[in-house]
Amino acid sequence: MDVVKVFTEEPIGLEALVPDTEPDARQRDAPGMSLEAFLSRPPEPYARAYIAGTFLGPPRRVGATALGDVDAWVRPLLDWAAARPWSVLEDGMVRSVLEDEASVVLASGSGHALAIGALEGADLVNAVSGEPEVGASQRRDRLPALRRVLEGGASVLFREPAFDGWDWSLFSTAPLRDDLVEAFRRHPSEARRIVAPFQRARGEHTFYLEQWTLDDLPEWAEEL
Repeated sequence: MDVVKVFTEEPIGLEALVPDTEPDARQRDAPGMSLEAFLSRPPEPYARAYIAGTFLGPPRRVGATALGDVDAWVRPLLDWAAARPWSVLEDGMVRSVLEDEASVVLASGSGHALAIGALEGADLVNAVSGEPEVGASQRRDRLPALRRVLEGGASVLFREPAFDGWDWSLFSTAPLRDDLVEAFRRHPSEARRIVAPFQRARGEHTFYLEQWTLDDLPEWAEEL
């Protein structure tokens, strides 16, 4: 059985993606800005969704790209993106792709990132800067470029390492949860598909809820 999980968080400041344990993490984004000005900034209007999957097997495989039916989440994502143009980042190069090729990249994790909408390719390169397994300081260094991509009107998908493949993180300036839920419901599937707040899935036990409570979901998890 395939299980798709969509964890959402909105609004979110991109600085929250970097651990507070990194020295001077909050100040690095604002060189020359006073502490008073930094603390009085309005919340950043970003949203993110994390798309994960597990094939319960046997044998069990963990990763959105490791499912038996990847269309259980790929088709809703393509629907959500509507007619906006796609770009893929592979080997440090950004190129435009049609929806069919974007579908293949999503299903396989063959690209580092995908952008939906118009963008400056250099900003997408700088927002990724290599594989996802970079250190905290490198993640922080990428945030200004990611902001430029998002504030230019594009949404961005980054691949994330999973045990047996890849998951995907989606970032946008617009709220994501309701529109994603509607897109998933327009594409029925035999997979079990769950949406939940990201904050409730930060621990390993709750992130892998399909392995212990799939038939008795907690109140904070909604099946689609």
